[in-house]
Amino acid sequence: ALREYQEAMKDLAKPDVESAVKRLERVVELAPQFADAWNNLGTIAYQTEQYDRAEKCFRAALEQDPKAYEPLVNLGGVLINTHKLDEALMYNEDAVLTRPNDALANSQLGLAFFVTGSFDLAVKYLEIARRIDPAHFSHPQLVLAEIHLRRGENSAAAEALEDFLQHHPDFPTAEKIRESIARLRE
Repeated sequence: ALREYQEAMKDLAKPDVESAVKRLERVVELAPQFADAWNNLGTIAYQTEQYDRAEKCFRAALEQDPKAYEPLVNLGGVLINTHKLDEALMYNEDAVLTRPNDALANSQLGLAFFVTGSFDLAVKYLEIARRIDPAHFSHPQLVLAEIHLRRGENSAAAEALEDFLQHHPDFPTAEKIRESIARLRE
């Protein structure tokens, strides 16, 4: 199982995702307790928007290793996408408690609070994520800007968007964001 897992990691590096998935499925068939293999299967499923499969794989990883961080934070993310918000809050809170300085955990917890309408708590965790890693791939500034817009806080929304562009100047919609900032500053 370990040899097969190592070959799957080589496949992912190529990237040959199809071969990696076959190998990882073989790994969990041979060694169902192999939490990292389950987590990798979940990550691949998540990246291909197979959220139900991703959820099952992350849950399987946590069943095998309840203290594993990666499937914990990954499950928290997929639960937001599947709109299982009570569980999403629970898993993301656990992730933040486990690693309080992880930008992803804080950003996801902020997003979960945003989706549930708890804007004050959303701002708290999104700001933490932004402080930890202002260039994080989860783009906490965009959700912060949305919260500020909904509250009529145009200046704060513009600041969040400016901060975002400072770290992502080549973002595909950067020009539209610049136009939004100009309107918000008027």
